[in-house]
Amino acid sequence: MTFISEKERIFGGLFGAAAGDAVGLTYEGMRPAVRCNLPVAGGGRFGLAAGAVTDDTMMTLALLRTYLSCGMFDRDAFLLRMTETVRRNPATFGRTTKTLCTLLEQGCNPEAAVRAVDSLFGSRTNGSVMRTLPVGLVCDPRTVAAEARRVSAFTHFDPAAGDCCAAVSAAAAVLLAGGERDDALAAARNAAERTDLFTGDLIPSVDAVEATRCAFFCFRQAASVRDCIERAVTLGGDTDTIAAIAGGLAGLYFGMENIPKEWVCRISIRKHIATCAGELTLARGAARQV
Repeated sequence: MTFISEKERIFGGLFGAAAGDAVGLTYEGMRPAVRCNLPVAGGGRFGLAAGAVTDDTMMTLALLRTYLSCGMFDRDAFLLRMTETVRRNPATFGRTTKTLCTLLEQGCNPEAAVRAVDSLFGSRTNGSVMRTLPVGLVCDPRTVAAEARRVSAFTHFDPAAGDCCAAVSAAAAVLLAGGERDDALAAARNAAERTDLFTGDLIPSVDAVEATRCAFFCFRQAASVRDCIERAVTLGGDTDTIAAIAGGLAGLYFGMENIPKEWVCRISIRKHIATCAGELTLARGAARQV
């Protein structure tokens, strides 16, 4: 591959995730089918406008904004940002996050709230995995897996969700550093400390392990960002989340220039994403000067 700068990888990762979300939301809950040359069309189960994004992108940006504003992960700042995001845009959020936010707004202790949600519904869902990309963009590769598990646990008590976040974040960290795809997948395997993310049937569900397995498969097979996202959408099921996870990894690997411009131009919050990507690029550059 040609040289891709860190800036192009950061922009590619964030826009790849958002494009996967914006393209995939149209087909959420549908049966598997070959889908090619897809537009950013909107619609889907929530009847969203073309260019809209779902909780996948909103929570990714909420987490990234927490890192950018605090210089590190701050639980209280993130949970406040999360509840504000859910309050403004509740439609696409799942019951794990919605219930957690309700308990927090009622004054429940965060640890107790997370345990309560887990006991009510279980929390081996992909809600923390869909937003984990920023962990891989800000953390040292040596500590990224532990940080991803820690951040996941503040909303998803089930350790399987944390394992999935560790795998995706570790892969993202390697790709941001310019690593090859095989190296990123090897880092993901080591970070996950489990094999079922890389073997087994492709079941595009909201289960954290099954969704992450699908995303890694699409990324491993992809010839481009478009190909990666369309592979994810072709699986059916939880298309927006799986395409967002896979698209983020593909965007880091192939770079911003590889994302179809017609997708990027249709994303309604593209200016906000570009601002976040630019701030992260500057912050990483400043950190290297210290």
